[in-house]
Amino acid sequence: MKNLALLLFLITSVLACTPKGENQSNEEAANSVVSLDEKEFSEKLSSGKALLVDVRTAEEIASGKIPNAISIDFYRTDFQDEILKLPKEQEILIYCSAGVRSLQASEFLAKNGYSKIYHLEGGLGNWVRKGYPFE
Repeated sequence: MKNLALLLFLITSVLACTPKGENQSNEEAANSVVSLDEKEFSEKLSSGKALLVDVRTAEEIASGKIPNAISIDFYRTDFQDEILKLPKEQEILIYCSAGVRSLQASEFLAKNGYSKIYHLEGGLGNWVRKGYPFE
């Protein structure tokens, strides 16, 4: 019994010393990402406080993008290195075509200690159909 208590103490100590985000589960990361519909995303963007990130390919972006978005192609080999250069303290709005890559990118950021992540639910389709800014 004494050995079990010692083992639990050691495990708890190690986990307590692990940097934030390193032992974060997929579920915890998903819970720290906020999915917004087009209206909510537009309102958050209008605040002027957030960094807007487009994770589509250059070919997709050539057909248009949300104004002032920076591009970090999800499929590039250096994607993880590039997206982790974003400032952790800033709100990040992230989108793609259908919402799949942007959600994965958002969860990756959350696992790496980012906490102000907002993802465009469903991607650009409804955004464009509803007449939100697109250039």
